[in-house]
Amino acid sequence: MIRSLYVRITITFLIIVLVSMGIAFFMANLLFQRDMKGKFGGSMEHTIDRIEQLYTGSAPRSLPVFLEQVANLQGLTLVAVGRNGMLISVGLNRDSLVNHLTRETLTSVFAGQTVQVAIGEEGEDKPSKPPAIGRTVRFGNMDWALFVTPDRAMEVRSFQRNTFTILTTVLVVGGILILVAARYLVKPLKMMTAATTRIAKGDFDVQLPLQRGDELGELADSINRMAVGLSQLEMMRQDFVSNVSHEIQSPLTSIGGFAEALRSEQLTEAERGRYVGIIKQESSRLSRLSENLLKLASLDSQQHPYAPAPYRLDRQLRDTVLSCEPHWVAKQQTVELFLEETIITADEDQLSQVWINLLTNSMKFTPEGGHISFHLTEHEGFAIVRIADSGSGIPPEDRERVFERFYKSDASRDRTLGGSGLGLSIVHKIVGIHGGTIEIEEGEGEGAVFIVRLPVAL
Repeated sequence: MIRSLYVRITITFLIIVLVSMGIAFFMANLLFQRDMKGKFGGSMEHTIDRIEQLYTGSAPRSLPVFLEQVANLQGLTLVAVGRNGMLISVGLNRDSLVNHLTRETLTSVFAGQTVQVAIGEEGEDKPSKPPAIGRTVRFGNMDWALFVTPDRAMEVRSFQRNTFTILTTVLVVGGILILVAARYLVKPLKMMTAATTRIAKGDFDVQLPLQRGDELGELADSINRMAVGLSQLEMMRQDFVSNVSHEIQSPLTSIGGFAEALRSEQLTEAERGRYVGIIKQESSRLSRLSENLLKLASLDSQQHPYAPAPYRLDRQLRDTVLSCEPHWVAKQQTVELFLEETIITADEDQLSQVWINLLTNSMKFTPEGGHISFHLTEHEGFAIVRIADSGSGIPPEDRERVFERFYKSDASRDRTLGGSGLGLSIVHKIVGIHGGTIEIEEGEGEGAVFIVRLPVAL
């Protein structure tokens, strides 16, 4: 139970309130004691005058009874010492006051002086009670040294009782309010916990309300966006598995079928050679698929070897075209190069894969007798490579998706040409690793135009 956030918030609040109440009560009592010390000092002389006038006007029969009644009514401690040594003391602090009276003090008072007598507990450095005021008064036919000090016990008790009542009320009301407030705070957290539990189980159809503008609202928005992102990733994963299964199943079916056909003794040598060629072709297709999948996995893991160094990009493009010369010559295609001398800092091996994939893609979808062109320029710190062909082109609705893994445009790509749909995904990944971009522009007439922008210096 104590592990519940609701209980922890409530207990933490109550502990804070209790500590704050204790400090507040101590400080309030301290300030009250200080204020009370200076409150009565200036008025005690007037109090003595009033007591003397009251005695003269009322002429009581018993002075001790009179002083006790005055002390009770006014909340005072009174000590009267006659010239004959008679002592009358009334009030809560009478013993302390009597103990602090000295012969010198009495002599000064009977000499007509007004004196102050410090009152405190034994051993105190500073008196904790207001001083007593002493002066000579006349009660009847005798002079008396009358000492007066306020008796604050009732006021202190009243103050402490009222303060305690106020603080207790604050505690009770605050405790009730924190129970409600904590539930209000914990409720969205419980909803988020339930949502993340559903997400953990694979249910990404989660949508938390976004009525709050505080940190909890931001957290709910983050969970919603995470659910959408995970849902998209799950769809991509399912598509990926489906596409991989399809790409693998197709050549395996062909290999199995033609391998079974080879067992027939009625095949001619020409048919047997053709079947063996098909099996070899499909095996190569599987090998390329496996190689591309491993390369993509390596690039995604960010552990693929990456060794940038300065080199001539124009020379690399020229060497790539020359290495593929037998292929484009066989299709009677023309490859034109318009290259400016450009030095970039990049991983030469990775970018070589980019140019080979793009050139192979152009040769594959460019008919016999078509042409392919490479343009290399440098502008505002970027090397810009433009690869254009006179092939079938890419429809506008497919240009946003051609870099997705296994995506093929049925309208413009002939599936009989082979390929797994991973080449452009590898190109996009490598260009992104180098901080560049790749995009597709509409060619003049027919054909596709790929534009690669790479920073000259990393």
